Amino acid sequence: MGALALGCTFQPSFAATFTASNQAELYQAIADAQASADASSTITLTGSFALTSAFPAVTGKTITVETGTNTLTFSMAPAFDVAAGAILTFTGQLLDGNTVLGKTGSGTLVLDSTASGISRINLNGGQTIINGGGLVQFGPSSASGTAQLALASAAGSVTSLTITGAGTSVVTTSTEPTDLSRGGLSTSVFTVEDGASYNTAGAIRIHTTGSQGTATINVLGENSSFSTANLGSYYGTTYINVLDGGVMNVNGLTSLGGLTTTTYAGALVSVIVSGEGSKWTNTGAMNLYRGSLSILDRAVLDATAAVNIATSTGSIVPTFAVLVSGDGSELKALALNVGTYGTGTLTIADDGQVLINGGASALVLGGTDPESNATLNIGGAVGAAATAAGTLVASAVTLAASAEINFNHTETGYVFDTAINGSGAVNQYAGRTIFNADQTGFSGLASIYGGMLEVNGILGGIVNVLGGTLGGIGTVGDTTNNSGGSIAPGVNGIGTLTINGDYTSNGGALQIESVLYDDSSPTDLLMITGDTILGTGATRIFVTNLSGVGGETTGDGIKVVDVDGISASDVFVLGSPAIGGAYRYNLYQNGITDPTDGDWYLRSAGLAPTVPVYESYPVILLGMTELPTLRQRVGDRYLSDQEEFGAANGYTGPRNFWTRIEGGHSHEEGSSTTGASYDSNHYLVQVGIDGLLSESDKGLLIGGLNVQYGQTHANVISPIGNGDNDTDSYSIGATLTWYGNDGSYVDGQATLARLSTDLSADEVGRLVDRNDGNGYGVSIEAGRKMAINNSWSIMPQAQFSYNSVNFDSFTDRFNAHVSLDSADSAKGRIGVAVDYDEGASANNSHVYAIANLTYDFLDGTRVNVSDVVTKFEPKSLGAEVGVGGTYRWADGKYNLYGEALAATRFDGSNGFKGTVGFSTAF
Repeated sequence: MGALALGCTFQPSFAATFTASNQAELYQAIADAQASADASSTITLTGSFALTSAFPAVTGKTITVETGTNTLTFSMAPAFDVAAGAILTFTGQLLDGNTVLGKTGSGTLVLDSTASGISRINLNGGQTIINGGGLVQFGPSSASGTAQLALASAAGSVTSLTITGAGTSVVTTSTEPTDLSRGGLSTSVFTVEDGASYNTAGAIRIHTTGSQGTATINVLGENSSFSTANLGSYYGTTYINVLDGGVMNVNGLTSLGGLTTTTYAGALVSVIVSGEGSKWTNTGAMNLYRGSLSILDRAVLDATAAVNIATSTGSIVPTFAVLVSGDGSELKALALNVGTYGTGTLTIADDGQVLINGGASALVLGGTDPESNATLNIGGAVGAAATAAGTLVASAVTLAASAEINFNHTETGYVFDTAINGSGAVNQYAGRTIFNADQTGFSGLASIYGGMLEVNGILGGIVNVLGGTLGGIGTVGDTTNNSGGSIAPGVNGIGTLTINGDYTSNGGALQIESVLYDDSSPTDLLMITGDTILGTGATRIFVTNLSGVGGETTGDGIKVVDVDGISASDVFVLGSPAIGGAYRYNLYQNGITDPTDGDWYLRSAGLAPTVPVYESYPVILLGMTELPTLRQRVGDRYLSDQEEFGAANGYTGPRNFWTRIEGGHSHEEGSSTTGASYDSNHYLVQVGIDGLLSESDKGLLIGGLNVQYGQTHANVISPIGNGDNDTDSYSIGATLTWYGNDGSYVDGQATLARLSTDLSADEVGRLVDRNDGNGYGVSIEAGRKMAINNSWSIMPQAQFSYNSVNFDSFTDRFNAHVSLDSADSAKGRIGVAVDYDEGASANNSHVYAIANLTYDFLDGTRVNVSDVVTKFEPKSLGAEVGVGGTYRWADGKYNLYGEALAATRFDGSNGFKGTVGFSTAF
């Protein structure tokens, strides 16, 4: 006979109070408490006595029985019936005569502190709480084979047991089992929390009679522990949660999700061990049949025997998945077998670790059984998002034919040097996976779907590149490269990758890094010991120049593919131009010294397709700094000998504001190193102000300032390659104009421009972004208007302008250094205009036609591309014809003017432009 010492809990602030000195008074007090209007009652024992008959049911009330220093003895098996909404609490000293403590009803039974002498506990319904920080000890059972502790043994029962509070300990003293959810369709929840413990020398049995109910074990919080001899979930659905520092100790066999030989289709288990300090220790084998186990967030599962994942034979094929994820999360096992019979999955992610016998034993994936299906995921599962990788510490991986290893991670350099032995599959999905060690024991298929598989040792089996990249400096077997796939010899630089077998091309790419120069240039090499076979498409070779300055090859060239066997033609083609400095390299099969060697070489083949774009760069900039004529800029602002100066000429005030828009198209040809020409479209907006500086009987002196924004888009065309030039210009300028009373004028202009250019080539894309440049231009123009009659006049004129531009030197991604050699222009123009005026009114209209001859006195522009000087020299002589006019109103205050002009250089160059302007006096 033992004692139960209980402390106070669920004590109400206001409660009815009763006393009892014997069984009759106690039972009457309970009856009175339930009849009381008070929701809560406290019954205090005034003496020690024994209970010999059934304890009264408690319905709808909160009743606390306090024994104080007295003793309450159970001579019968106490069966507490606590209805829904009711709470029955015992505190103080209890003695039990080795009987069964039972609980029914949906209410709550609270046992606070320590207890002993109880034979068994059988809970069916509601909630039972054991707390108080003491020891509760019971057993052994008087009935051998009967559970010492049973939760939800009755069909349909919904039962929970919570052991809570630091120091609260429940211990069974025999090897009889603990049963959860033995009743059909029952629900049980067993929780140990807040530093409490449960320790049984017997086994934990869950769903032992085929129940399809639900059972849950929770071990929650630091210093909370749950210890048992064995643990098995037979049928139904089971949840086991070891969280936030809780500990599960199984000192024997663990079987989850069914039995070894009779795995039931309805059995399913979910185990989560999560949180720093959370731990599951297992001294016997762990057999995991149907369900999942997650070890997360620095938790540890330490098994000193084998862990078997989906390895049981039987009528139902097991399916089980284990996830080890998070830095510090760890699965330790003496042996680890996955999917030898059934579908087993082990995922190691986010810096989690799996350690097998301290690294001295192998991970076994799959077996010979037809139902065997095993998977090891490093990172995310297939079809899921890639995650950070975890680590496997094992002597090897035994990879059955039905098994696979999947690399689906986010690492940029994940080294996997655990030996892989067997004929299963290795699949690369994401991240960069590195095999530095030899994998000669592998004889299966390695498939690359994404990311990179870098092989620096020997990889047995065969390789299928479906996406992503095969790289490294090692050796692989027969290899097929498919569309979307890529092969890249070398490791962060130049190297040789060997295919010890045949190479089949179904499209795909070969990435080659070379220091492009002459025949001796260092380069990546793909070495093929067998044959090359053209399948559904050629492999496109993409060459990256590693700081090669470019140059001419004189012999075989730069070998990029070495073929020992039969070398099929058209297996390899260039995927994009191979460019080094100013030179282009083409791909050739067979050498020059041995025209039948079957190897593939890069040989220089003239200038690169980028050079025409560079060659035309400065001449296009020069076009953006050209200065307009006086009439194009401000319209008809000059004197005629038939007019008085003033309103008739738009000067009704001392200042004028003007703006104009110009747009045009041109096709330019010339003497070019690359045979280049270009088509350009340009527009500009110019805004200015001018005003009278001085006036005399000889004429007027007008000064002005202006700003301008312009944009040009040019398509460069060349037999070598085409490209584009997009340039923005930002300019400021000043003007000074003399208008003579005799109809003559002299106009001077100066401008400074800031230039910004994007260059690209059609075959290779962008060459430089927003490269800066500068330019300036000066111009002097003179002419005289001579009357024919009152309406008609002619005006001979001449103009000389000088323009110069420069741009910042740069080095493109092909290691071509581009710098300006010379870029200026000295252009003369002579012409004559025929004018028609409506009359002397200030509101008249004025039109004219003009014809010009132009001549450029300099010899074009020169650009240095990696010591290759290229030249673009337009034809010097040209001609222009155009028409224009001015319309005035409001006594000449407002002027609308414009000109259209067509030009040719007599060598195929031609163009046209138009300008429209507006000015107002103020």
